[in-house]
Amino acid sequence: MKNCISLLFIIHILPIQNSAGSSCGFSGSCLYNIQVHHCEGSAKRSLTSAGSQRSCPCSDITSVQTEQRNLSSWVETINSTFQAVRADLKGIQAELNAKSLELTAIRERKTKDNATLAKYVMDIQTTENAITTERQNWFKERDRLQNELHDVTRKAQICGHASAASTTSQQGSSSDGSPILFCDFETSSQCGFHQDKSDDMDWSSGHGTQASTTGPKQDHTYGNPHGHYMFLDAYDHATRHSSSTTSTARFISPEFPSSHGYCILFWYNLHGADVKELNVYAKIHGGLGNPVFSQKGNLNQDWHLGKINLDSEYTSSPLSLVFEAKTDSHKVYHYSSGYSYYKRNGDIAIDDLYVFNSSCKSIPKYPSNVHSRMTSNSTAYYTFHTTPSTWYEAQVACKKENPYSHLVSIKSSEEQAYIVKVIKLSEDLSVVANNGFYTSGSDDRAEGIFEWTDTGTPYPITYSNWQPGQPNNVGSNQDCLLLQYPDDDLTWGDVDCGEKHPFICEINQTL
Repeated sequence: MKNCISLLFIIHILPIQNSAGSSCGFSGSCLYNIQVHHCEGSAKRSLTSAGSQRSCPCSDITSVQTEQRNLSSWVETINSTFQAVRADLKGIQAELNAKSLELTAIRERKTKDNATLAKYVMDIQTTENAITTERQNWFKERDRLQNELHDVTRKAQICGHASAASTTSQQGSSSDGSPILFCDFETSSQCGFHQDKSDDMDWSSGHGTQASTTGPKQDHTYGNPHGHYMFLDAYDHATRHSSSTTSTARFISPEFPSSHGYCILFWYNLHGADVKELNVYAKIHGGLGNPVFSQKGNLNQDWHLGKINLDSEYTSSPLSLVFEAKTDSHKVYHYSSGYSYYKRNGDIAIDDLYVFNSSCKSIPKYPSNVHSRMTSNSTAYYTFHTTPSTWYEAQVACKKENPYSHLVSIKSSEEQAYIVKVIKLSEDLSVVANNGFYTSGSDDRAEGIFEWTDTGTPYPITYSNWQPGQPNNVGSNQDCLLLQYPDDDLTWGDVDCGEKHPFICEINQTL
């Protein structure tokens, strides 16, 4: 019986081609199954493949050894390839790690940048809020300083009036026709006026528009929300009274010395359905007598000029002026419906008071140094003032110049051309024109909407002659109209009302 030795080679190779030529991927393996049979006592050997047996001669196993060496070479090749792939994978992994670190750094920087950006945005917003607050504070401070300046000016003016009154009482008249008292009620001193404490109500200091149905639109001096006037506040009275009984408020001037005569001019406003009456008395030796001026009922929202001429019968003794306002405003209650309302449209106001130590006939209708321009139905008189002043100072200077005077309001191209011609014909005015001339124009009530303010009741500007690019409201604080550009025939620009410039006053008289 023959004995055979069987050798079994099982090799897993990754990757390599098998004997059949098929490829093996990284997910599979190749099985090489080689069986060698050695027959004892016989010159023949048999070779058995997996799964079957067949007879074979017992020959030398050289072929098997060759296969083994080939397989070993393949294994070495596979190991070498594997090591190379492994090295590549390590390099790729290192690169990926580096990219990951870089991405993490980028994300961290982005997070920091976002935080920084958010901080910058917050800082900018905080700064803008701070700037807005500072601007508001600056405007408040500007108004406060302006009012303080007016107060100081009025106090100096009152002292001057007192001195003038003393001099006038000795001389008997004012030599230059100027008033011994001009009061625009712009200060808390109220030019020495005081309330009659026996009355059940007082005069109040007002500014701007109290209501569309009663009182003036603006004061007569400036014609804007910053100006003040004295008025009877009918609404305040109505909220405190439920009776229709007429109430009275008296406002008493300082005492004027005896003289041969006085002329009193003042601007008043009676607007509202519930207006009662305005009276003026000459208080002499404590007595009032009959009114020296009286106006009753609702007129309109405009300012009107009141005139009082006091002869020696009144002025031979020291006297005071008493402004008396009457109202029957009160609270009305309907018991049947339980509904209440106020009769409150009865405001009475006064502003820009002049006292001349002469008769009203002797008061000149215009200054002596005027330039006049005639039209078909009126004559306009202009005075050119070369001393630089603020817009507010210019307004007061024009009002003090004459009871009818005001800062110029240019209403046509013909009027503009006339003013330019007067300036060009004067060497002095031509030089001064480089600093511009103030007019009564202002957009203080509504930014960008310029109005003339000469009457105290602002009205729209219809004719305009703006320089290209004007008005531009630089610094958000340019509210006054200036004849600004002499090289272009004094085209208009807007400037800060606190700037000092020359100015032009105007008096209009209807023929």
